[in-house]
Amino acid sequence: MINPRSLIRALDKHWEVIERVVIQSRDQIAHERDGLLMLLAKVYVNETTEQHIERLQQLVNAELLIELAHSNSLQLNENVRQFVAGLLHEHELGLSDILKVRIVDIKTGLEQLQQAMQNRDMAALQQGAVRIDSQLRQIMQQLDQDAHAIQDIAERAKGNDERMPLARRYREVLEAYDRYVLPMTELMDTGSGGNFYPLLEEAEHVLEALIQQLAIQGGLYSHQLMLRQVGFHVRDLRQTGLIVLKQCTNTLMPLREEIRRHNQLSAAIGHLLGEVRKKGLRRTFPAQCLPVWRKERTFSVAIGPELLSLMEQVRHYQPKSVEFPELMTDETLIQLEQINEEAIRRHFYQSLPLADLMRWLTQHYGHYQDVTVLRLYHKLIRLPDITATPNPDETTLTLKAVSIRLHSHAIESL
Repeated sequence: MINPRSLIRALDKHWEVIERVVIQSRDQIAHERDGLLMLLAKVYVNETTEQHIERLQQLVNAELLIELAHSNSLQLNENVRQFVAGLLHEHELGLSDILKVRIVDIKTGLEQLQQAMQNRDMAALQQGAVRIDSQLRQIMQQLDQDAHAIQDIAERAKGNDERMPLARRYREVLEAYDRYVLPMTELMDTGSGGNFYPLLEEAEHVLEALIQQLAIQGGLYSHQLMLRQVGFHVRDLRQTGLIVLKQCTNTLMPLREEIRRHNQLSAAIGHLLGEVRKKGLRRTFPAQCLPVWRKERTFSVAIGPELLSLMEQVRHYQPKSVEFPELMTDETLIQLEQINEEAIRRHFYQSLPLADLMRWLTQHYGHYQDVTVLRLYHKLIRLPDITATPNPDETTLTLKAVSIRLHSHAIESL
């Protein structure tokens, strides 16, 4: 049997991993040791493998995880799962039948109260009040858990892959609506068809009558106060039930309507496609009702090759002769020069500052090819440790084969 204090300490020590195990437990019954060690490695990144194994053993020793019989797998302690899930609002959707059972028990409790009052048995009166109050609290807790569970179901449906078929994506939503919302709507009907609200109204009347009877008979004030508190809980539950039911319906109804519209549209499209396949497009749709996006057939006229030849003969057509460029040999291609760029860069840094970079290059390295000088110019102005500023005045320089006009850069070191 797990010790409550040890449980709280162990949860505080291993909360990060227990929180993730509780979330994984929604989809699997048991956990393999290797999977838990991988999870520990993700949560406690700075710990070693030996420390992960030791921490896993601590989880087992503290009874947070239980070893399954005839298996090497581990299972989360059910008490721990319920406790942590309650803190995280990871609730599972309850059944409306459970509420019906609790309603029956409240009826029995009311009869017990009336019988105790007739027999003037105050002990039985107190037991009946506690019984009814316990059921009211349980119903209130279940309604709160169901509201969180419905919200989680809707969020999961919205977060699923959009490429997934809609019926599969919203299957849990449809099941929750049919299994919970519809029975709860019938159960909480405020008219004669419901069981929940007529019972609560009856409970209020019975409790008021018993309080007045106790006051007339001179009963203890503590007994009157106890019945009043039960009456307060009854009124709170009437209001909470309506709010929770409205919240659950508003959460699931838009998703359910989306599926319904999708199904109607799919059925209509399937029916029309079947008619088109059997009868054809024109017989299925009247001409004036064809979709506006229908593409009209276009006609085009082209001149055949015989007619073109005849026209050429009549007009004495002479085709234009096109001279193709001659093949360039390797000798005509410009060969890149082999230069010592490191030496040029050192010379460049020694000459800083420069008022005109291009003039400096033509002065010292004008014997190189024009393409080499231009490549050096663009390479030097992009060095990271200099400041290159274009001159406002345009300069004309004559290289070996070409003349260039440019706003040559002035260079300074940083």
